[in-house]
Amino acid sequence: MRDFRLAVSAALLIVLASWVRAGDEEKEKEEEHKPPHGGVLLEVGEEVAHLELVRDEKEGKLTIYVLDAKAEKAVTIKDVPKINLTTKDGAKQVVTEAFEPDKEGLASQFEATNDELKAHVLEGRIAVTIGGKKYNIDLPKDKHDHDHDDQDHDHK
Repeated sequence: MRDFRLAVSAALLIVLASWVRAGDEEKEKEEEHKPPHGGVLLEVGEEVAHLELVRDEKEGKLTIYVLDAKAEKAVTIKDVPKINLTTKDGAKQVVTEAFEPDKEGLASQFEATNDELKAHVLEGRIAVTIGGKKYNIDLPKDKHDHDHDDQDHDHK
């Protein structure tokens, strides 16, 4: 009888552990954020906010959307983000411009067009202030973290 109780207890523990693990996996799936503009999401701080980068490599244009912690709603900020690039010719700063700021000068969308943004892979950081705190967010290192509307380039 004792062996039977031990076997039942062990089986219940296994079922309970797999149920908890399945719940954790569901929660992780819920926490995956999808970029609303089809760009690349970068986390700001510990889920403080997100930056979504939408890039037109051919035009050398980068649009930055400032989004909430769930990457769903726009977050307006006062100071324009600055793109601090590391190029073959040294450091280069590209300052963005607010797209349609409100009366107080707040915006959630920022744009920059610059020949340095035509590089296949961008290296550097984006400096942004959200909620009075400054953040330096690394640009995505992977070549594939950009728009593929123009498919006539190699990924070697």
